[in-house]
Amino acid sequence: MSVPDPVEYTAKIGAVLDTVRRLLDSGSRADLAPLARRAVDDIVGMLEQHGALAADLEVRLDQAVALYARACAARPPDPEQLADWVLEAAFSGRAVAVADFAAALGDAGLARMKSMVDEIAGAPGEKLEIAERLREEIAEASGDVDGLVAILAAKPPRVDVSLRIVRVLRAAGRHSEAIAYAARMLTPQRTAAPREEESIPEYRDRIEQLIAHKEASAYREAAQCLKKLRTLHKQAGTAEEFTGYVAELVNVHRRKTRLLAEIRSARIALPKG
Repeated sequence: MSVPDPVEYTAKIGAVLDTVRRLLDSGSRADLAPLARRAVDDIVGMLEQHGALAADLEVRLDQAVALYARACAARPPDPEQLADWVLEAAFSGRAVAVADFAAALGDAGLARMKSMVDEIAGAPGEKLEIAERLREEIAEASGDVDGLVAILAAKPPRVDVSLRIVRVLRAAGRHSEAIAYAARMLTPQRTAAPREEESIPEYRDRIEQLIAHKEASAYREAAQCLKKLRTLHKQAGTAEEFTGYVAELVNVHRRKTRLLAEIRSARIALPKG
């Protein structure tokens, strides 16, 4: 199979997406979901076959998924079939947010997703992290405040997680609980500060976890973690070890062009060659 011209293919798929967007903006009554989904599937197929086109096509893929979500909201398809598609897309590493499809999924679709994700989340495996993220998104999209708070509370203690719990409770009108939780946040916790060399493995684990999400936002956060890791290595006197780590990381993930772009944007030198 010949490799399509990158410029020609990007222009073609861009024209299709622009047509879908214009029709949605105009309030067209046409069912645009099949066309939008076909565009998503076509781009995914191209990404799988021709990694050289990834840089531009990942942007187009994000646009196509967003348009598919809008099209589904305008003319909802079968909720259970849509639930299956969203799950397949998420577990394939595509940047799909449950909230974008919540209206089209409805109670039936969200319930199906929850049932399937709960099964996966209950068993160890490479899909566990994605399943945990989906559980959180499904609980939020379903308006399950208690479920969402329980999921967040089970995470390792962090200020951002605690603040989110407070916001969730406050948004649900449960102000007394939000105040009580905020008060617990202010209680001093006596914990020994970890030594820099002890933090290095933790940051490496976090970086790998973020990369495994295969999402633009996760890649961006991974790059920021790399900056912190670089600082830790400098403070520990192991700057050369960091250079070797980055070289190995880039070699393993060399086809993830979005990740490499985020690393460059974070002003982290990539190995030459």
